[in-house]
Amino acid sequence: MIAHTTYDSKRPHRTKPPLAANIRPLIAAFPYISVHRERTVLKCKQDREVFIGMLRGIIVPLVSSFNEDFSLDLQSMRAHIQYLLSQGVNGIFVNASTSEFFSMSPDEQIQIMRLAAEELEDASSALVTGVTSNNTEHSVKLAKIAQEMNFDAVVAAPPYYGAFGEEALYQHFKAIAEGSRLPLILYDIPSATGNPLPPSLVEKLAKENLAAGIKVTRDSLTYLLDILAIKEKYPSFSVLVGFDHYLPTNLLLGGDGGIVAGANVIPSVYLALMRAYEQGDMEAFAGFAKQIAVFSMIYSRCNSFAGAIKAAAQWFQLPVNLPCRPPLLTDEPAKVEEILLRAELIK
Repeated sequence: MIAHTTYDSKRPHRTKPPLAANIRPLIAAFPYISVHRERTVLKCKQDREVFIGMLRGIIVPLVSSFNEDFSLDLQSMRAHIQYLLSQGVNGIFVNASTSEFFSMSPDEQIQIMRLAAEELEDASSALVTGVTSNNTEHSVKLAKIAQEMNFDAVVAAPPYYGAFGEEALYQHFKAIAEGSRLPLILYDIPSATGNPLPPSLVEKLAKENLAAGIKVTRDSLTYLLDILAIKEKYPSFSVLVGFDHYLPTNLLLGGDGGIVAGANVIPSVYLALMRAYEQGDMEAFAGFAKQIAVFSMIYSRCNSFAGAIKAAAQWFQLPVNLPCRPPLLTDEPAKVEEILLRAELIK
């Protein structure tokens, strides 16, 4: 088992650079977004081919920190990003499910995007944001803002609440993909959206170069195999899993890694799993896979993925606040203690 590295709070914060003029019209498109959100626009990756091979390994869906009044605690989120980068994660994904994006205003989502863009300005890790929305135009506008902030890719799940057929979903994702120069990562999470992504649709989007990859958060090995069959036809298509315990299986079957919530808390273990796989050390790989599988039991003990991660983070003194924003319930750290002990992550 691997010794987990705890948080070092001594790293100084960066100052905020000025806003580039060409992002103002995009921000102005959202009348409820205050204009003072400023960021330097760096060179954008204009060719999607630049992206090939970038989104692989361990991508962290960043957990959001809230104050006691449920307002954003951006300082804690900045510190957590710095910690994750110091551990060597392959990417940071903001406005994810684990980020509780669904309870945030567009203004708050853009605040977090800007913060992440500042922190990853000089980093080699991939910078990704979610643009999931029930409004296609809103998703496109967020993708354009991400492009101007020099993000590397955007992630979009299907619209939720309503039932949408394959053609409607195709048009939705096509609009997002063509609305910016950033690669689009599809997000299959039918338990949350009620709209699964059929493999036929995924293949069509991959074939037409409208999707650069997919995050699969579905408890189905059959579905994952169907998606990996698409990767065999289009090798640059990135296949990532969202359930932590599926990560070892995905790697062994030819996938690219995972966008896994647990890496917020124990990134060193997930990265060690990747290294063991790449080096062909199957004994070490099996050990880390078991450790991750046991750790993943925290999700069944808590009210939500975000709540479980926040509860676990308290045991490692990470800069992550405990509260979840309503309607999610906050989980106490004691709920996950037994599992962390069983996984040999704490003593």
